Amino acid sequence: MNYIMSVQLLPQHPSQSKSYSYIDSSIDIIENSGLTHFVGPMETTIEGDIDELLNLVKKLNSHLNEEGCDSVITNIKLVQSDEKVAIKDILADYYEFDEEE
Repeated sequence: MNYIMSVQLLPQHPSQSKSYSYIDSSIDIIENSGLTHFVGPMETTIEGDIDELLNLVKKLNSHLNEEGCDSVITNIKLVQSDEKVAIKDILADYYEFDEEE
């Protein structure tokens, strides 16, 4: 089974009105996961198996909690397919990717 997940994090911190620093550090966690991903303006899309993806969501939410966020809304879209689904294939008509991406 192949999976692609899009995740949008909406953290709320009691002492900060801007959550971008928390989003930036969350994207760092995604980038360090080693999973193929694409950062978009409203969400990040990630390829992986179901356990890797859901464990990543847990890690992101734990990180935001450790940073002092008292609330996090996590919006997830998950595509499951018997056929290989890849971010590069979905975006091929809109973006040019380097060979190593």
